[in-house]
Amino acid sequence: TRRLAYETEITQAGDAWRVLLRDSGLSFFWPSEPDQNLHFVIEQEFSAANPHHYTTSPIQLTDHSTVLDIGACEGLFAFRALRERLAKCVICFEPSEAMAALLQRGAVTNNLSEGITIEPCGVGNQTGRARMVVGDNPDAGHLEYLSSDAAHPETVPVTTIDDYCNKNGLELGAGDLIKADAEGADLDVLLGAEKQIRDGAPQLAITTYHVDDHAERMIEWLRKNRPDYKLRLKGLAFWTARPRPILLQASTL
Repeated sequence: TRRLAYETEITQAGDAWRVLLRDSGLSFFWPSEPDQNLHFVIEQEFSAANPHHYTTSPIQLTDHSTVLDIGACEGLFAFRALRERLAKCVICFEPSEAMAALLQRGAVTNNLSEGITIEPCGVGNQTGRARMVVGDNPDAGHLEYLSSDAAHPETVPVTTIDDYCNKNGLELGAGDLIKADAEGADLDVLLGAEKQIRDGAPQLAITTYHVDDHAERMIEWLRKNRPDYKLRLKGLAFWTARPRPILLQASTL
């Protein structure tokens, strides 16, 4: 709480709170009254010692990199990547309408709108519509894919990375990055990017702590499809049903 008070200036901005980071000059908008837990959201972006920090070795980004930000939330990762010249553009996928609106506000406030594309949809292993299902353990959610005519108040549009790239004429290469914190759909994100990964070997930074066996299954799948990836597992989550790795990174550089 002391660190948060020292590092930030927080003011209410309509129905949200604007958080100004004094050291970097970046701002983002938060949907609920900030508490001490907000410090960890900030720390993971600016402390390389945090295992949830996406851009440590073996990840190597430049101002020519294209970054796909899956689960962009408030946008702090995207803002930092552009401000620190780790990307020429960041495509943010955020299925929550409320968070996508706050992300847009942050992009405008930071004068970064030209480098950010916001896609109000989820990312999975098939294109269509889905809803997030919360399991018995609150961290173990997953996507339930629905037929196009299914009526459910919590459904959101969802795409695969391969379909999105094909539709938009995008080919990812070894200098680009797929970053994902997909709240339990993380493995689906990889499976839906099979062509891009096989053809271009983009770098990966994917959370693995939402489901017990995700780290093992991701590693097995990557070794089968791109055995030239150099892999790194970071950290252990102890707040889950059993300890799990927090983040998987992969790069051929």
